[in-house]
Amino acid sequence: MKVVLVDDHQILTDGIHRLLNTPFEVVATFSNPLEALAFMRTHEVDLLVTDYEMPGINGIELFTRARELHPLLKGVLLTMHDEASVARRAIKAGLQGFLLKNASQNELSLALGKVRQGHSYISPEITARLLEPEKTTQPLSERERQVLQLIIKEYTNKQIADALHLSERTVETYRKNLFAKANTNNIVGLVKYAYAHKLVE
Repeated sequence: MKVVLVDDHQILTDGIHRLLNTPFEVVATFSNPLEALAFMRTHEVDLLVTDYEMPGINGIELFTRARELHPLLKGVLLTMHDEASVARRAIKAGLQGFLLKNASQNELSLALGKVRQGHSYISPEITARLLEPEKTTQPLSERERQVLQLIIKEYTNKQIADALHLSERTVETYRKNLFAKANTNNIVGLVKYAYAHKLVE
């Protein structure tokens, strides 16, 4: 199998490269996913082993685009992200393997062997996460939506309180509730939540 390795940490691609031997042939390694995609436009590739979080596009999007070029392409995601949501997106995109970066060489060899034979492999830790019931998203009240809009506009608690005729303590309570419902502890996560749920005006 002709293999392309993509990870923005060269030490990892070097390590995987050394591990792979017959029947795998590493034809290229990349730290930039867009460069990898450009390579795959003009070269035959059977297997893509990629990191998830990288500059430009993530590993799932890279695989999706690459598979448009090579419909029979197989893919293995190697990542530090152990969230079930990431694994579900990877599976939905058609990737056959999902491993954490703390995997042993034996586990990686096992996974690649299964994928080569047409099977799938998901690390046991992720399998356990997938078996857990999905967290349901709690709906926001109209007031929470108003507070969220102003937080995204970078209003302070005092400015939000003045705009909505609330006390600062009440605004702080709304802010804490929003962080909890968005399952985050920072503004960036709150902004991502707002865009994901189309709450941004």
